[in-house]
Amino acid sequence: MIHARLSPSGADRWMVCTASVRTIEAMLERGELKESDLEDEMREQITEEEILDQQLNAYSDVVLDPTRESTTFSAEGTVLHSVRSNCLVFGEEPHEYVGRKMSDDGFDFVIDDDMADRLVPGIDWIREKTPNPIVEERVSLNDWLPGQHGFCDTYWLVRRTLGVSDFKNGVGEPVPVIGTRQLRLYALGGWSELGKPPVDNVLLNIDQPRAGGMKFWEFPFAELLEFGDEVKRVYDRIDRGDVEFAPNSKSCRWCPVRKTKRGCAAYNRWHIMMLGIAVLDIANGDPTFVEPAQMPRAHRYYLVKHAAQIRAWLAKLHEESLAAAIDGDPDPGSKAIEPSGGRRFFTDDLMSETIVEYALKDSAFKPKQLIGFTEIDKLMKPGRKKKGHPVEYGQLLRLVDVTEGKPKLVPADHPAPAYQRAVEDDFDDQPDETIEDDFEDQ
Repeated sequence: MIHARLSPSGADRWMVCTASVRTIEAMLERGELKESDLEDEMREQITEEEILDQQLNAYSDVVLDPTRESTTFSAEGTVLHSVRSNCLVFGEEPHEYVGRKMSDDGFDFVIDDDMADRLVPGIDWIREKTPNPIVEERVSLNDWLPGQHGFCDTYWLVRRTLGVSDFKNGVGEPVPVIGTRQLRLYALGGWSELGKPPVDNVLLNIDQPRAGGMKFWEFPFAELLEFGDEVKRVYDRIDRGDVEFAPNSKSCRWCPVRKTKRGCAAYNRWHIMMLGIAVLDIANGDPTFVEPAQMPRAHRYYLVKHAAQIRAWLAKLHEESLAAAIDGDPDPGSKAIEPSGGRRFFTDDLMSETIVEYALKDSAFKPKQLIGFTEIDKLMKPGRKKKGHPVEYGQLLRLVDVTEGKPKLVPADHPAPAYQRAVEDDFDDQPDETIEDDFEDQ
């Protein structure tokens, strides 16, 4: 019997890497994992690799503090889920919460206009669909996953259309709605809780205001039932022990196994294969590439697509190797050395400032620097229930220009149209007088 939670939020793992379920169970029994380690899949978080990815490929409208703990991101998401829920249940508006202090997981937040703005589009859209949404409800998945359940943000049934909306506060990665296993499981659970009424269509929505906005997927209800049958088959295979390790980006993203000290052998092997390296005996020197001449283009993009994940994997290996060396059991060929010195800091900021200013006068301070566009928009741009500075903001907009953007590399199934290089006009190579003569002859 399966005891580990097959949660909707972890479906990208257990429906693909079926062996992970029994592995997690065994590690829980041996004490190598705790129940709290499984909560990562169920909470909205931002990972270190996402922070790094944000630094390299930042969204134009997002400022991300790389020093902020990932748990504070999940806590903020929980707080905004509460505000969203209250608005939908009690008919309140997000901006009524501005200035209110709310807490989760030991972190305190003061709701500001920016937070409230994020919630408005999704709440308005749900209200257009139904006056009575079912909000933050535990839904049973027993018909497909015996003993399992999930917590659905919002669902409803109107005119034989079953709707599900899920709010995601994260900025690290746009979550696609098409193909989502998590929301389809919520839809099955919601339909079950409603008493399995007649349904024609399913409408799924991911509301991710800082990474893609409102995203939709509508499909026939029969397809949802087919998905339910697939879930049953996966459950049966797991229950029989007919399982396999199948590491990939989605499966491994929140898997607690790869985060343990021992790690996951399948996950490590996947990265070694991904890099295309044949591991040789250490006596033979550096490893050699499987493709000694030229890397295939498909292989090149595969590495590029997983670059942030590879960096995070290598960083974990570095931490483990350093820890082993510090513990006196270094990996062959390595050692730990004494620190060369930590980061300097002043024990008395005010006294230090006084001394430096006395000695260096104006040179003691950096010049003032104007805040960035995101902060300007947050503080000056007027909104639905935010006064802002409309006159000055309008004046400022007349002084704003935008540099030409650079093309971005994304998967081929990305919804945006493919970049088309501008084709030079056939007439560009002709002298101006030639063009004029052509018109004069007509």
